[in-house]
Amino acid sequence: MEVQWPLLVFSVLLGVTSGSFVFLAVGELTGRFKNVRFLGALIAFACLAVGGCVSVLHMGHPERATHLLGNLGSGLSKELFVVAIMGIVAFAYLVLAKKDYPGASKALGVVGGVVGLVLPFVAGASYLIAARPAWDSVTLPLMYTGAGLAMGMLLMCGLVLLGDRAAEDGGFAAKLALVGVVAMVVTALAYVAWIALAPHQDPTRSLERLVSGDFAAAFWVGVVVVGLAAPLALAAFVCARTGKARAAELATCMFVAFACSAVGAVALRVIMYGVGTSVERFIYQ
Repeated sequence: MEVQWPLLVFSVLLGVTSGSFVFLAVGELTGRFKNVRFLGALIAFACLAVGGCVSVLHMGHPERATHLLGNLGSGLSKELFVVAIMGIVAFAYLVLAKKDYPGASKALGVVGGVVGLVLPFVAGASYLIAARPAWDSVTLPLMYTGAGLAMGMLLMCGLVLLGDRAAEDGGFAAKLALVGVVAMVVTALAYVAWIALAPHQDPTRSLERLVSGDFAAAFWVGVVVVGLAAPLALAAFVCARTGKARAAELATCMFVAFACSAVGAVALRVIMYGVGTSVERFIYQ
C-alpha cells in the first residue's frame, strides 16, 4: 500500500500532543514543571491543529469531512471526536496556564493527560482491518501510543532542562522521559513481532522485508538505530548526568533524542503502510 503522507504526519503530530499532555499531567499531579506549562501546552495545541489541517488533505473532497458525523460508529468518527475533545481541553489549559487558578489547571491538565493517552490509541485503532493482517492487532495502536509518549516527553523534558527550574525538576523530568522512551521501544518491537506472526503470511507483509528486503534500510537505520537505540541511549545518559553536567547540554541531548524518535516514528509508519497489503488482493488476483 502507498504511504498516506497526510495521515502519517497527522499521527506523528498527534503523538507529540499526546506525550506532551501526559507529561504536563504528571507535572500537575506532582506540583512540577510549572515553568513550561504554557509553552508545553502551546506546542501541544499547535501540533494538534497542524496535524488536523494536514489530515484533511488526505480527503479528495475536504469539504465532505462533516459526513463522518453520519457514521458515529466508524473509527474515523471516533478519532474526530477525540481530536475535538483534545483541542478543547488543550485550548482551555493553554488559557489557564497564564492565569493563577491552580485547581482548574490541575483538573484540566489531568483530563488532558487522560485524553492524551486515548488520542493516539484511537488514531491507531482506526487501522484495525481484518483484510490487512499486518494491521489487525492491538500492537498497532499501542505502537502509536508508545511513540507519542516518547516524543512528547523528550520534547517537554528538554524544555524543563532549559528553564529556571532545571535543578529542581530536571532529574524527575529525565526519568519520566526515559519511561516514555522505554514504552516506545517495547511497543515498537511488539508491532514488529506482530508483522512476523500475523496470519495469512505473504512476502509483501513479511519480516524478511524488514530484515533483509526493501525495507531493511528503513528498519535497521531509521527504526532500530536512529528511532529506538539513539533515544534510549540519550535519555539514559541524561538521567545519569542530571546534576552533574550543564542543564543546557542535557537539554540538547533531549532535543536530539526527540528528533531521533520522530524519525523512527516516521520510518516505522512507512513500513506499516508498506506491509499493509490486503488478503483480498491475492484471493481475486
